[in-house]
Amino acid sequence: MVDSNVRKKLTVQDIARISGLSTATVDRVLNNRPGVKESTRLRVENALRQGWPELQPQTSRKIAFVLDAGSSLIEIIRASVERIKASFPHISFIIDSVLNCERDQQTFCQTLKSRIADADGVVIVSREDMLINSEVREAASRGYPIVCLTSDMPHSSAYVGVDEVSVGANAALFMGRMIKQKSAKVVFVASSTYRTQEEREMGFRRVMRGEFPHLTVIEKINSNDESDGTYKIIREVLAQNPDVAGIYNLAGGNRGIARALQEAGMTGKTIFIGHELTEHTQKLLEQGGMDIVFAHDMDREVSGCIEAIEKLCRGIKSERTYYPSLIYTRYSRF
Repeated sequence: MVDSNVRKKLTVQDIARISGLSTATVDRVLNNRPGVKESTRLRVENALRQGWPELQPQTSRKIAFVLDAGSSLIEIIRASVERIKASFPHISFIIDSVLNCERDQQTFCQTLKSRIADADGVVIVSREDMLINSEVREAASRGYPIVCLTSDMPHSSAYVGVDEVSVGANAALFMGRMIKQKSAKVVFVASSTYRTQEEREMGFRRVMRGEFPHLTVIEKINSNDESDGTYKIIREVLAQNPDVAGIYNLAGGNRGIARALQEAGMTGKTIFIGHELTEHTQKLLEQGGMDIVFAHDMDREVSGCIEAIEKLCRGIKSERTYYPSLIYTRYSRF
C-alpha cells in the first residue's frame, strides 16, 4: 500500500477522479474496509501513484514466478498473474512451473538459478530440500529479492501468504465441532515437504490434541497433490477404516478424495475439509462433496509479492506479510 503520508496530499475526490471510482469506494479502500475486490484496491493504488508523480516507477522490471506445486495451485497463481498484470504495466512477468509429482530436484534448481540471473526478482513456491534452500539463501544473502508465496523457506527475502498454523487450527476446530461421535477417526492427508503443509499440520494437531482428544488422527502422506493418486490412497484408507468420521486434506487432489468417499457411500456422512477454491472444489461444495474449503486471496497475495520485490529493489526491507485466509462453504457467495 502507498504510504499514508502520500494519501494526505491527495483528497478522496482527487483519487476518485483519477481512478474513475466513487468517493465512497475510495474511502472503503483507504480505510481497509471488508468486501473490496483486489482489482478495485489496485485501481486506487495506481491512482495514488498517478496523482503523486515521484511515486511512479522509474524503471521497467522483470519478475519471474518459479513454481513447484500441484496443478490446482499452479493454475490459481497463473490466473491471478493474468488478472493483475495490467495494473503493473512497468513489469514483465514470466512463469515457470512443474507439477510436484514430476519435479526433478536438479532441473528445478537450475531453472531457479537461471531466473535469478535474468530477472529483477523471483517469486517462488517450492518444497524444501538442500539444493533449493541453499540457492534461496545465497540469493537473499547478496540482497537479491526472492519472495516466498504461500509456503515459506529459510532465509528468503520475504514471505507473502496466510498464517498456515492458524488455518490448520481452524480446520481442527471445525472438524472437532462438526463430528458428533464420542469416539471417531479423522484422517489428514499431506503430500510432501512444503512448509505450508507442515504448518497446517502443526495447528491441526495442536487443536485436535488439546480440544478433541477423543478423536484419533490417522496420518496419510505422499498424496502427490493430484486427484488420481489421492483417490487410490483414500480408497484404501476407507476400506481399512470404514468408520472414518472426517478427512482433512492439507494438500491437493480434493476430487480424488470426494470420489473415494462417494464410492464408499460416505459422502455427506464424513466431514471433508480441504484447501484452494477452484471450479472443481466449488462444485464439490455446492453438491455436498466437501464441507469447508480454505482458500487464498491470491490476487492480493500475488500483488503483495510484487510490492515486496519493488521495495527490495529499492533497498527497503520487506517484512513477512500475512493476509486473511478465506473460508468457503456451500452457502458462500462465489
